[in-house]
Amino acid sequence: MRQALGLLSIGILFLFSSSCVYSASCAPVVLVTGFEPFQNYTVNPSQMIAELLNGSSLAGAEIVGVVLPVDFNESVMLAEQAMEQYHPVLVLSIGLAATSSTIKVEKIGVNLKRYPKGDGTWSFPRRIEKNGPFLHRSPLPTKEIVDEMKKAQIPARQSICAGTYVCNSLFYQLIGYVNEQNLTTKVGFIHVPLLDSQDPHGLPLQTMVNAVKITIQTSLLSL
Repeated sequence: MRQALGLLSIGILFLFSSSCVYSASCAPVVLVTGFEPFQNYTVNPSQMIAELLNGSSLAGAEIVGVVLPVDFNESVMLAEQAMEQYHPVLVLSIGLAATSSTIKVEKIGVNLKRYPKGDGTWSFPRRIEKNGPFLHRSPLPTKEIVDEMKKAQIPARQSICAGTYVCNSLFYQLIGYVNEQNLTTKVGFIHVPLLDSQDPHGLPLQTMVNAVKITIQTSLLSL
């Protein structure tokens, strides 16, 4: 049932002249993924960003927005399906870092994951891929992205590691997927804080959207 709901969400978000994607005369595609609400967070800003940008154009590219479940396996499966369908030149995944007050541009996905346990603790870290490399580095110009955000008065910083939860797992596995398939697609990940309406240390939604746009524009220039 959850898988069906995830596919339905993607189907709804993809309703923007999808036939154009396969035309050689069409603009390149940027895939932006966000996540559904999870745990005690009834609103996930990353979902709102993906939905807002879906169907828009930026820097000569068309944006496809996808909302993924906060699930280690389904999130990767659905993101890879979207990549196979839309052949994006850039995939930018967005996740929520609820304790952060800045935009975090991630540099590395690590081959580790942990599960939250029912007693409020976390499981012992284990490998995402048994025989995979310990880390995958983002091909995006993370320093330049942060510099451009700061020029726009957006609080941002580079982050060495995307954590050990679903965000990191998605980031790590999508870069691995690109490598395995010998694709030219570039994959990046940014974490956003809570909305300022959720937390006084959060950011306005439009500020986060602008940060994502800056990331896309700067990344496309580096392709």
